[in-house]
This record gives sequence, structure tokens and C-alpha cells, in this order.
Amino acid sequence: MKKNIIILVVLICILIGVVLGGFLLTKKDKNQTRVDNPNQIVTKEPVSLCYYYSNKTDNSLYDKAFLRLNINGENVNGEFNNYPAEKDSKVGTFSGTVGPLDPKIMGRTANLWWSSLAEGMQVKEELNVEFGDGSASALYGEMVDRGDGVYVYKDKTKLSFGPSLGQISCEDLDEINAVEKYVKDNIKTIATNKPVLGGSWYVTSIFVNYTLNEGTVTYEDGHIQGKATFGYNFDNNTKNVSIERFKVQ
Repeated sequence: MKKNIIILVVLICILIGVVLGGFLLTKKDKNQTRVDNPNQIVTKEPVSLCYYYSNKTDNSLYDKAFLRLNINGENVNGEFNNYPAEKDSKVGTFSGTVGPLDPKIMGRTANLWWSSLAEGMQVKEELNVEFGDGSASALYGEMVDRGDGVYVYKDKTKLSFGPSLGQISCEDLDEINAVEKYVKDNIKTIATNKPVLGGSWYVTSIFVNYTLNEGTVTYEDGHIQGKATFGYNFDNNTKNVSIERFKVQ
């Protein structure tokens, strides 16, 4: 009799273990999706990645670009804004898909449809971006109209890499963009020197050093040019910007 009771207890324990294991496995599968590689697990939780590029030119202006990728599984949306110092800017939002990790480049490729705005014209065009841990680059090549006003790469085997954008936290990117916008929108009242001949100040170039909470700005009124350094405060909660000092050089 005692032996039968022991066997019954063992069977009950085994049954409880099977049920509990099945529950945990089911719970895990709700948060993860297995891909072709059994060692690679892609989470379904969305993630945002940001990249930024700034390079001072010989004319003391700045080539700048930033990329924001909002990835949810295989789907992605975001924005890519490119601001060459002495050429027209090209900016816009995109959506598309993200491929698996490529061991040859140790990164992934986003295949995007970019709604770009340049020289007052907005078009839909194909855009590939290679990105990984630390950097990202847009791929450029000759574009052709596929017949419906949408532009695609003419030959994907002849694409070249644009500047390498370094990875940055999206919070820091938000700070840079907020400060740049504030200074551009308010340069008329921020600048301590006065324009001439009835002109009005407007920003031609700006650089923000978010690690030191300072920056440099170049501005003009159509007749003369001004250049200054500035210090600022940025509130991460309200996203408000205040200029603490402005020194004309």
C-alpha cells in the first residue's frame, strides 16, 4: 500500500512538471519568434535605433545627417534627413522591412521606401540602409523612374556607401534636434549683435555638442555674417531649451 502511494505521488509530480513546463514554453513563445537559424531569436518588442553624422567642412560649415529606425519584428519605419553644408538638403520619412543579420557585414539591411523632399519636390524612392552595432550608412546609386513616379535603383550591384553615421541614443538625438530648431527659430532675439541695412538674421550653420551643452552657430542677414558660441540648458521632460550664454566671435 505504501509503495502504491509513493508511485502515485511521483506520477503527480511528473504531471505537474509537464503542465508547468508547457505553460512556461507557451509564455516564452508569446514574446519571441524563432527564425531559420535556431540559435537566433528575434524579439517582437519594438526597438528604436538612432544614428548621427556631423563633419566640419573647409568653410567652417557642417555636413550633417541623422537616421532613426523604429523596428518592430521585420517591419521598420522612421526618418532619414541629410543636410550637406553646401548642397540642397534631402529629408523625409520611410517605411519598409529589415533583413536578418548578415555575418559578412555583421549588420542588417533595411529595404525602405523613402518619401523624400528635396528642392521643393517630394518623391517616393527606394533606399537601402546597412546598419549594425555602432554605425549605419545609406546606399546611393543611379535612380530611375519605374514608370509610376516612384524611383528605384537602376543597378543594385553598383551602389556606393554614403557617410558613416555613428550610433547615438535617441534621447541625445532629440536634444540635438531640439536645440538646433530653437536656435534657428529664435536667432533674431538670441543674437546679441545687430543686423545692418534693415536685414534680419537667419542661421546658415549650427553645431551642437550635447555632451558639453554648448554649440557654435553661423548666421547672416544678407549683408554681413556673424558667428558665435553658446551654452544652453535642455529639459529632458518638457523638451524645453534655454540659452544661457551667447558670445559673438
